[in-house]
Amino acid sequence: MRPALVALLLLAACSSSTQNNGPKVNVPQPQFAIEQLFGLADAGFPTGPFEVQYRLEIANRADVALTLKRITINTVNPEGGAYSLTAPHDYYFNKQIAPKSTDAIEFWVKAYGYGRSMRDTEPVTIRGVAYFQAASGGYLNQVFIRELPQMQ
Repeated sequence: MRPALVALLLLAACSSSTQNNGPKVNVPQPQFAIEQLFGLADAGFPTGPFEVQYRLEIANRADVALTLKRITINTVNPEGGAYSLTAPHDYYFNKQIAPKSTDAIEFWVKAYGYGRSMRDTEPVTIRGVAYFQAASGGYLNQVFIRELPQMQ
């Protein structure tokens, strides 16, 4: 492999890696509630690419403000169910959550639908990691896993 190509690949890998600024903060973990606002049934059960809309509610239990910087989100259910999330899996924000308060964000995620099938009403299990930055400059990362019903 050419040295220039190796250097370019290394630079790309470093720029896309998780970068946490400062030390990890020692505060209570935020609490999450996530709901699907627009999904497979709303889109007409497509076979192929479509977008899902989520609402993520974040309860900051800390005495300091936390700023949501990024969410990495993907599905953990097997393909062929209601839908699977597709790349990109990282979504960027700059949402500050005040101390001892709750706030929410809404965002759209790319997905792949499997159309009408015996499994189109199965719950979708998502796994996410929320990346926060504290006012002090430290960071906090939190994993969340939720099962989202498809027919309500």
